[in-house]
Amino acid sequence: MKEKKRGLLLNVFIYATAFTVAAVPFVLIDDMLAASAAFTAAATVAVFAASCVLSDVSVYDPYWSVAPPVIIAADMIKYRIFNANAAVLLLILLVWSVRLTANWVYTYKGVGHEDWRYATYREKYPLPLFLFISFTGLHFVPTIVVYAGLISAMLAIRTDAFSPFSLIGAAVMIGAVVLESISDNAIHRFLREHKEEKRTCDVSVWRYSRHPNYLGEMSFWCGLYLYYLALCPAQWYKGTGFLLIILLFLFVSIPMMEKHNMQRRKDYAEYRAKTSVLLILPNKRTKKED
Repeated sequence: MKEKKRGLLLNVFIYATAFTVAAVPFVLIDDMLAASAAFTAAATVAVFAASCVLSDVSVYDPYWSVAPPVIIAADMIKYRIFNANAAVLLLILLVWSVRLTANWVYTYKGVGHEDWRYATYREKYPLPLFLFISFTGLHFVPTIVVYAGLISAMLAIRTDAFSPFSLIGAAVMIGAVVLESISDNAIHRFLREHKEEKRTCDVSVWRYSRHPNYLGEMSFWCGLYLYYLALCPAQWYKGTGFLLIILLFLFVSIPMMEKHNMQRRKDYAEYRAKTSVLLILPNKRTKKED
């Protein structure tokens, strides 16, 4: 427990330092999108430096959930944006961020307990190549993807007019947060009750989807785009960066998790045969059941 607390305090210091460093280019650049891009890039470099010093890429893990509300709040303050769209989106982003970060805190064990994905790369490649992969693929790619998804929010808060249809996007985002919460709570409870059994979680929403938490996350960013789309339908294409998030989950995160689960869980093949990969759908009948 002490190791976890020390790690959490260290992470707070790292992110406070990273955002302070990032504030320099943010203040110097006038354009909102460019300033926000410089902010998140500088912060990512600082977090990467910390991960190198600590030999722990997992230092970057909370960036996904922590950075978005910080960026939007900074934009609101710098450009004096105080309208209904800014208030609604910042509030929803904060709720999403607090929940997702709290889930990370729950699973966090301390500095040095690197995520299995990162540890695989560290073991597979020599240090210089691993650092290159870490900087580009494990740090900057997710940063770019999140920034692309956040463009919808940055464009939406600059719009003073409020559209009732934006509430559809807000509802999708809130529903996504609820789904993620249900998913995470269910799997945490299952793992506590079946510790060391190496069984596949097949309760609650996991009974109908192999990755309901990913579905929730993808839905959140889709909802953010829908919110923007209702405000600026003629400029629909400017907010399509969220598609990068969808592609990241579909072609990187889900395949990696599928392969990992197939290797470590004996019952996963049977579970996989009858359960939807992403959408929450009724179970498929298997040959054994027939």
